[in-house]
Amino acid sequence: MKTLGHLFALLILVVSVSSCAALLGTSNDFLMNIHHGMSREQVLSMLGNPNYRRFDHEMEEWGYEKSIAANPGMTVINISFIDGKVVGMDSFHKHQAVAVPVSPQTDVLMPHPYSSYRPRRLDVMSDRDFQALYNKVKNKPFKDDQLEILSVGVDKRSVTCDQCVRMMSIFTFDDDRLEVLKRMSPNIFDLEHADRIVDSLSFISSEDKARSILGIRR
Repeated sequence: MKTLGHLFALLILVVSVSSCAALLGTSNDFLMNIHHGMSREQVLSMLGNPNYRRFDHEMEEWGYEKSIAANPGMTVINISFIDGKVVGMDSFHKHQAVAVPVSPQTDVLMPHPYSSYRPRRLDVMSDRDFQALYNKVKNKPFKDDQLEILSVGVDKRSVTCDQCVRMMSIFTFDDDRLEVLKRMSPNIFDLEHADRIVDSLSFISSEDKARSILGIRR
């Protein structure tokens, strides 16, 4: 009887795994079925409960990590809602880390500041999405609220130097502009144009602080 019970439990496990694989398929084509204006309920019926959830005022974000049979690692999906409707989606593939042995006799060169990881150009925030975020930040009366909305808005999104300069322009004083830069700098894609950010500041001391935040030298 124990053997029969074990076989039955194994059968249930195999059926469950097969069903899950059928849901996700062998590629990420199912992402194409997620579109602007979908309801939370429709997203839930397709992807299930999110791995994490966060919200700020009217903006809400759900995050998923899905395993795709054809790809190693995980597919990360971030879906944004306003008033219960999908207004944006971002997805990328997260590869599993692979250990690479390094000989102790090998000289290791320090990387150039521009060689650190930056999001792919395809992940750069669109002009439309940036304008929506810009308007939300600008319309808030208090600085703390503005910075909080900014942090949520650029999370896991890549931005350009020009977008950063424009967001900084909302604020009058260099100290506030540098605070904006601190929150956006990890997501800046095109650091080869960092001089545009530095030149937007009023004082030499502020320019030096901006270079320090960006990790660049004169």
